[in-house]
Amino acid sequence: MKQKNLIEKIINNKKVKKIFKNFSRVHIIASFFILFSLFIVWKMFSYTVLDYSFYNNLADKQQIWEVIVPVTRWTIYSSWDRETVLWTSLNLYNVAIDPQMKWDKVKLAYFLRDIVYKQLCEKKSSEECKDNLLKYLRVLEIENFNNSEKFIKDLLLDKMNKKLASSKVTSVFIDYELDNEWISKVINMAIEWIYPTWNYVYANPEEIQNLPLAAEKLSTVFPYTKEKLEYMLRKRDLRYIPIINKVSIHVSEYLKNYLDEEKQALRKWILDVDKSISKFFILTPVPNRFYPENNVASQVIWFVDSEWVWHYWIEWQFDNILKWNNWKIVSRKDILWRIIDPISLNTEDLVWEWVSIITTIDRNIQKKVEWILADWVKKFRANKWSVVVMDPKTGRVLAMANYPTYNINNYGDVYEIEKVRYSKYPDPKIDLLWYPVFVEDKENGEKFFYDNKEIYLRKATREELWDVTLVKYKYKNDFWAEVYKNDAISSLYEPGSIMKWITVAIWIDTWEIKRYSMYMDKWEVTIDNFTIKNVSDKCLWYNSYAHALNYSCNVWMIRIVQKVWKVLEHQYLNDFWFWSLTWIDLYWEVSAKIKSWEMWSQAQLLTSSYWLWVSVTPIQMASAYSVLANGWIYLKPRIVDEIRFPDGKVIKYKKEEVRRVIKKSTSDTVIDMLVDSATNWVAKNWNVEWYSVAWKTWTSSIPYKWRYEKWQWTTIWSYAWFWPAEDPKFVIIVKLERPRTGQWYGWATSAYIFKDIASYLFDYYWIPKRNIVKK
Repeated sequence: MKQKNLIEKIINNKKVKKIFKNFSRVHIIASFFILFSLFIVWKMFSYTVLDYSFYNNLADKQQIWEVIVPVTRWTIYSSWDRETVLWTSLNLYNVAIDPQMKWDKVKLAYFLRDIVYKQLCEKKSSEECKDNLLKYLRVLEIENFNNSEKFIKDLLLDKMNKKLASSKVTSVFIDYELDNEWISKVINMAIEWIYPTWNYVYANPEEIQNLPLAAEKLSTVFPYTKEKLEYMLRKRDLRYIPIINKVSIHVSEYLKNYLDEEKQALRKWILDVDKSISKFFILTPVPNRFYPENNVASQVIWFVDSEWVWHYWIEWQFDNILKWNNWKIVSRKDILWRIIDPISLNTEDLVWEWVSIITTIDRNIQKKVEWILADWVKKFRANKWSVVVMDPKTGRVLAMANYPTYNINNYGDVYEIEKVRYSKYPDPKIDLLWYPVFVEDKENGEKFFYDNKEIYLRKATREELWDVTLVKYKYKNDFWAEVYKNDAISSLYEPGSIMKWITVAIWIDTWEIKRYSMYMDKWEVTIDNFTIKNVSDKCLWYNSYAHALNYSCNVWMIRIVQKVWKVLEHQYLNDFWFWSLTWIDLYWEVSAKIKSWEMWSQAQLLTSSYWLWVSVTPIQMASAYSVLANGWIYLKPRIVDEIRFPDGKVIKYKKEEVRRVIKKSTSDTVIDMLVDSATNWVAKNWNVEWYSVAWKTWTSSIPYKWRYEKWQWTTIWSYAWFWPAEDPKFVIIVKLERPRTGQWYGWATSAYIFKDIASYLFDYYWIPKRNIVKK
């Protein structure tokens, strides 16, 4: 009551009445704006000064987008110059566009065509270009395809125009990882705008006529509320069209330079805004493990998958020190959720715990050897090939190559299948022998996806393989994920005569025979119920031991082990380290067990003389040949030279001398025998002029169901060299599996590869020529 009386007194006061009476409408309006302006100034002062921290944090929460990268990985280098990057981590860009922008779409289409062409085909072989193009266009074949730049660019331009014509969202992801029963429920609903694919479900909002009814139907099947589904299925403009993902460094630089130049031209009024295309682009950085050389040494390093999980070989062996700590990619986005600008964190905000690994692999040698392999494998139509190049004085592996290989940046491509074309494989029983080949079988087959369809396949029998009327499938890379396997350390086989020099070395080391000592060869030896014969008729009658090694005379080898017997044979096999892994710094190395000599049968002892029941890997063979080449010492092979830490600490891997195996005089005698063979005997036509080479080769059979395969094209060719013989710089082991062309014996065919590799290495290392006296 008192407050009410006070207000009435003020209103009825004569002075107050007088003020209001003299106050015009103009004054009232002016006073309102003055007070309102003071209020706005106060609010701005409050937002920007008094409450700045609160509102700044609120804006950051709405605009800033963070992606947590659990781990990324540091760099692995080649030994060539210790700066050539073989594998590293960096951001590659996903390229997309916003089609709602109103600038020059014709210019944009041509520009997109060019950057996609650069990514798919520029500086690539015609075969790789076509394969990339088929994947990008998502087709199995292109009618009347030719590899001309104009033809390919016309295809890409048509694709870009179709993408740019899109303006509405026509595909919305609803759910994934659905089992067959759930997918069946969705299919039985018979809704036209629902598209179940494999274990995913999509919808087309543009085809929905009654959104509330559609959302209500789907809410009975999917674990979403009606309101959530209405929001997901609403009709809306398309603001994001993906063009190409993970563009290469070269294409990324080309794209960013172009966009930067265009922005500068716009600022300087050199370019009309209507002719610009930079506003269309949405570039999203994606952390990647990047391998600049693609296929080179892929089976030595292996890969890191999309979850940054290591897989095998060096990436696995040194996983703990290759990892980074957690870090973030931070970007600011606009109201349409497009990236405005990446935010660079201060260096001190990141935890830098990095290392660099320097491998022994020489990138130039590795690349050249792989190129030579790929060329000759196709000529010989072989299934596989492995090569090891090693320094016999240090144990450093300079190259370790296998064929077929794979592109480590696209490691998932190994799972792609294709139909067998009989134009490419006219004689499938020979051309596809021991390849994984499949036929359709809905009852017993496993699920595959081909041409975006689900099919059931099982492995073809040999009879089905020969049947040209059957539709068959194979992996595009021939061997599926088996190409991940490093056969140089993970594939055992019986080397045969390529290791006969060890049998000779054992005898020389223990019986002190001379290279020109003579022996009598009667062509065959009977053991138990079977007979062993020589292959070459040059072995008959009186010959020197050097002659017998040159022509791989089996009877002579048997005579040796009959003299040295089981204990010494077993001891030397262990001394050459065939009983164990070599312990090279790579996972998945395998080795065969050598039984105790007490358990050897007479047949096992005698056939071990020419290495039929002893299984080895190429890396074990290279290590054994290094013993001969360096004089007498077994060295542990190594793939890593050093590891560098950020604090300057360096771990250097030195050569590890494991044990003395043979006498130096024994090594000199055996080398002399092998050089004589390469200079004057069987391999003289394939020797490299001006250089002394020690060599041995053989063709071995492949075990199959407790026997050896007898039909044609079922052999393994092996070849081993080291040179220069007087001061060896390299040991090379070559293993070729199931060649289908060329001569029957490895010495007459693998030698071509030797000449290519050896000639390159002589030039690469500037090894001086010298006169070789032929006898």
